[in-house]
Amino acid sequence: MPSSAVIFAKRSLSLSKIQFAMGIVIASAGIVLFNAGNHLTLNGHALVNGQLALLSVSLMAEGILLSSIPLILLYVYDKNNGVLEYLLSLGWNQYDIFKRYLEAALFLALTIFIYELAANVAVNVVIGTSVTLILSLVVSAVTAALGFSVVSFVTVAMVDFSSLLKQRVGGNSPLAYTLGAPIIALTFLLAFIFPFFTGVLIELLIAGVVGALSIVLLILSSRLIRREKMLP
Repeated sequence: MPSSAVIFAKRSLSLSKIQFAMGIVIASAGIVLFNAGNHLTLNGHALVNGQLALLSVSLMAEGILLSSIPLILLYVYDKNNGVLEYLLSLGWNQYDIFKRYLEAALFLALTIFIYELAANVAVNVVIGTSVTLILSLVVSAVTAALGFSVVSFVTVAMVDFSSLLKQRVGGNSPLAYTLGAPIIALTFLLAFIFPFFTGVLIELLIAGVVGALSIVLLILSSRLIRREKMLP
């Protein structure tokens, strides 16, 4: 039996595939940028371009964020059509429901991340060096930390926002992206200001702060948002 996260993820894609497809496109751009920077040569020697590596992290994290947006639309759709009311009648509480939608969003994000990781590792195993292979793993780890933390924050924040609205509409996708986009945009600037390893440390710090905020928001929202706010 598939888990609830897989079921919710499939339902969200049946509702809207556009954002997920856009996530794949942007993630692919990040993969191309990273590997292009890794395989620039000077006098026959490969150059490791830290600036392009940092930019690729931002692009791949943005791809992860976009891939999770269909879950926001699904939550709004389920609330309008009584699915949340049904889940509450089964004995689920607010925390259970928020957690399931968050897990589904992270599942979608994970599929994009696996694609990014597999592509980067494959390229550097075939035509790269041990240095570029290690760098691809470092970039993938930073991308995962940043992407998953932003997805968590945006999902929990938008679920809270949608729960508090008296009238729910399906146009929350742009607003959801607006919440996460400034965080990703900040990481784009790092590539032009700091050297690679400093930029990596700052991005990990940002991921840690955003991730911690997501956990706090999840705990508080499940306690502060009353059950009747989740009814159609």
